[in-house]
Amino acid sequence: MKSNDLIAKVIVDVPTLGELDYKVPEDMLVALGDRVLVTLGRRRVVGIVVNLVRGSEIAENRLRSVTAVLNDIPPLPGEWLRLTRFAAGYYQRSWGEAALSALPLFLKRAPGKRQAAVMERMRKPLESGGRPVEVPELNDEQKTVLDALNRAEHFETFLLFGVTGSGKTEVYLRWMEETLRRKEDGQILFLVPEINLTPQSVSRIRSRFPEKTVAVLHSELSDGERARNWLAVHEGRADILVGTRTAVFASFKHLALVIVDEEHDGSYKAGDGLRFSARDLAVWRGKANDVPVLLGSATPSLESWMKASAGQYRLLTMAHRASGRAVLPEVTLTDPPEKGSRRSLTDFTVSAMTKVLEAGRQVLVFINRRGYAQVLSCPSCNWVSSCRHCSTFTVFHKSDRSLVCHHCGWRSKVPEACPVCGNVDILPRGSGTERIFEELEIRFPGKRVLRIDRDSVSRKHEAEEAFAKVHAGEVDILVGTQMIAKGHDFRNVGLVVILNADAQLLSPATRAREMLFATLMQVAGRAGRHGEAGRVVIQTRFATDPFFEALAKQDYRLFADALLDVRRENFLVPFTHQALLTAQAPTLAQSLRFLEDAAEAGHALEGDAVRIYDPVPMNIVRLKELERAQLLVECDDRPALNRFLRAWQSTFRVPAGVQWTLEVDPAEV
Repeated sequence: MKSNDLIAKVIVDVPTLGELDYKVPEDMLVALGDRVLVTLGRRRVVGIVVNLVRGSEIAENRLRSVTAVLNDIPPLPGEWLRLTRFAAGYYQRSWGEAALSALPLFLKRAPGKRQAAVMERMRKPLESGGRPVEVPELNDEQKTVLDALNRAEHFETFLLFGVTGSGKTEVYLRWMEETLRRKEDGQILFLVPEINLTPQSVSRIRSRFPEKTVAVLHSELSDGERARNWLAVHEGRADILVGTRTAVFASFKHLALVIVDEEHDGSYKAGDGLRFSARDLAVWRGKANDVPVLLGSATPSLESWMKASAGQYRLLTMAHRASGRAVLPEVTLTDPPEKGSRRSLTDFTVSAMTKVLEAGRQVLVFINRRGYAQVLSCPSCNWVSSCRHCSTFTVFHKSDRSLVCHHCGWRSKVPEACPVCGNVDILPRGSGTERIFEELEIRFPGKRVLRIDRDSVSRKHEAEEAFAKVHAGEVDILVGTQMIAKGHDFRNVGLVVILNADAQLLSPATRAREMLFATLMQVAGRAGRHGEAGRVVIQTRFATDPFFEALAKQDYRLFADALLDVRRENFLVPFTHQALLTAQAPTLAQSLRFLEDAAEAGHALEGDAVRIYDPVPMNIVRLKELERAQLLVECDDRPALNRFLRAWQSTFRVPAGVQWTLEVDPAEV
């Protein structure tokens, strides 16, 4: 017998489950978007009500009832439910997984006895106000861009292509100011790519909007901090939300504007779970709310550049630095030291650094590799230090005499002698930030050298404190990884030195050159931002490569247009759409067998629209004791690819021991 009671359609955080039917007791009030407590198997879990219907296809004697309505917060709005449903469908996950994973942990737990007291603490006012700052005058380019933005009253996606130091942030702030003036109850979403950029962004925004409440969301907040900030946005008590990629899933009461700074950055793409692109979802959300979206970058992603070229995005350009006296730095290419010299810096580079330091200015040295050396090796038998759990090398960290795998985290002590032949003269090969730091202290005695990477600033607030020293002039030479490359407005950096760029230039990955160009342009842009001339020295063995020709000219258009031509001719992204099926198992044969079976099932479904490539081992085959392989799928039509992926997954037969992941728009192929 079928039920005719009021039924709540509920989603829960289980990857394999869709909407579940639960009977609503007659004395219970339930609304769309309510969090509810329900029974799932033998567990009680928190779910979200996504629909209310009369009657169920499930027999009445099998229906369970909603246990309780968790009405300690207002219901999740329909716009948020549509966002999470779209994300789940697009990225091929369950709706419950997409929605529940977006909530703070506190709101996914069954309430305890002290729930009311905890919620009262959660609703205490957030910090507001900041140190007053001088508001700079806008130049003509900034005024033109701001006028165009202020005329936008409905959804439109703008791509602000502004060179480093052109004053994009000031344009953001002025547009935010005008938006909040027009819409008193409006809220703004401001996305930044990395956690270490949030403190300076929040500080600057609070200083400009002392009367407004600014919330922050990123993964390094405690559970309580995350819940408190999320709730302030959900209830409309926060006017501006600054956050990393997960902030795109915050629940807004009145979203009025979306800004994505450094929109090209790979950090906006999630690497596990729901593998979403925060940039793409930000654009979708702007359209769903009929509000304008601004994507800003000195090196836009090729996807955004193509859309701007095609007229899908409106391109706004700022080609000059904001300061009237500041110009883009001069770029010089020079050969690196000869192999075997055990030096990382040439005499030419050291001379350039000396001149800048003698002038009382700072030097920034960039190398995108932490640790002391890439590997330890034995010159007698060619042994190299390798990870016990992965098919990759371990990096030598001299500070604690350890070998560390930067993929799985495994570490061991440095052996006293070669474990194969017993040679005691094992040597470091390659350079990392530790080794560069050591060399700089020797080359520049008396100068204050600071290293910033994930090892040196691993604890909370350490990065913020380290950057504060640089801004205060307490550092002469700063050496670091990508953490120092973007977003920081160093006022006194006169020279940027770039080391080991060739390693990524030679990578076979599709996006390697695009990502490297963006990184090097960003780090080069730290020099000469406030009037004094700046310079960039790049040590490379490939100075004649067109890549470095465009970089030396700091001509992103030249680089991007040429790369788009190559991608178009070879039917590569963004001119096709991709999905990547990966598998991992105790043996490579198991992973490949699963992918081969999946490919065979896919060929029976795809027709002519979808291209299914042969399974291959991944670049790093063994990771954390598991052997990995991948299978690439391409299609020139996005809806056709999504339909295929939904149907394809239902055909998978997964043997014991095999784990699989399907990533839409993969970041690396």
